[in-house]
Amino acid sequence: MKANSSPMSVADYCQGIRAKKIIVNTEYQRNEGLWNNPARSFFVESILLEYPIPKIFLYARLDLKTRETTKEIVDGQQRSQALVAFFENRLALSKNIETEELRGLKYNQLSDDWKTKFLSYSLPIDQFSGVPEDEVREAFRRMNANNVPLNAEEQRNARYQGPFKWFIISIAKTYKEALLRIGLFSRRDLIRMIDLRLYAEIVLTLDSGFQTVKGPQLDHLYSKYNVSFDAAEEFQRLIASGLDYFIETEALRQDVFLRMHVFQSLVLAVIAHKSGGNFVESARTSHPELVRELDQTPFDIDALAASLREPDSFPQLSKFIQANTAATNTKESRVIRFLYFNSALNILI
Repeated sequence: MKANSSPMSVADYCQGIRAKKIIVNTEYQRNEGLWNNPARSFFVESILLEYPIPKIFLYARLDLKTRETTKEIVDGQQRSQALVAFFENRLALSKNIETEELRGLKYNQLSDDWKTKFLSYSLPIDQFSGVPEDEVREAFRRMNANNVPLNAEEQRNARYQGPFKWFIISIAKTYKEALLRIGLFSRRDLIRMIDLRLYAEIVLTLDSGFQTVKGPQLDHLYSKYNVSFDAAEEFQRLIASGLDYFIETEALRQDVFLRMHVFQSLVLAVIAHKSGGNFVESARTSHPELVRELDQTPFDIDALAASLREPDSFPQLSKFIQANTAATNTKESRVIRFLYFNSALNILI
């Protein structure tokens, strides 16, 4: 069964919904209102900036009594609701979207150029026509069955729509190209949102200290700041200080440090040197003997890098090597990596 391409301008599509010529079929769609204001704003901004969006699927039904065709939304309810809400001036764009001149505006506050871009945007629509409803249901089932399963980070990104999510996305966008260039991420990593987890784990440490990190800890962090995130500006400053220094400092951009768990610990050590933080003292007090050893016999950055390349040649760094190669996500390993890097930066910075 084939769905025919039937693109439609935003203006015509919204008018069709208002006139009830395009309606929601609740057999296919989830509950309405699942997208909050930041999610709707991000989608509308994408339209205004003329980015491509996923297809909307409609099913054209012919009513033999009225001799009129009604189009049912098979896939695309949340997108449709966001478009109509903005079209009808019921949605003000979030003040956190990337396009500064659009922040906080409703449709009627846009310039004529922006209004034209919004109304004339061609929505990618595929339409089922002249086919039995059970075939449409089967097509919908197959469309969803063929989706690539979402990884944990993609699920988290879909589930939470509050200010913390958009803060993490903003950090990711700012540093995407630089970290691609030095080889920390691949293009596939970015597509699957692996970078978002890295930044969230850094924030988790700044916010709550070192801990073993699994899904529930990150879910709690997203939930904690899902309504308001007053510390966003301060966290942004701290993270930027760590990432910028790493990117600009050749001595740190060594291949063995370009593993996400290693990179994260090194960035936290840079943040500690530049700004301090409660997580620093808690790490030091949890391992007083190691702190004394490193105070007496520190290892520089090059020695730490060499130990990861040739671990058998550095028995004196066995704790550091172990923390980088086994159970890397535990609180113990995170603290040990951090303490070694923090000590090494005393020599470098």
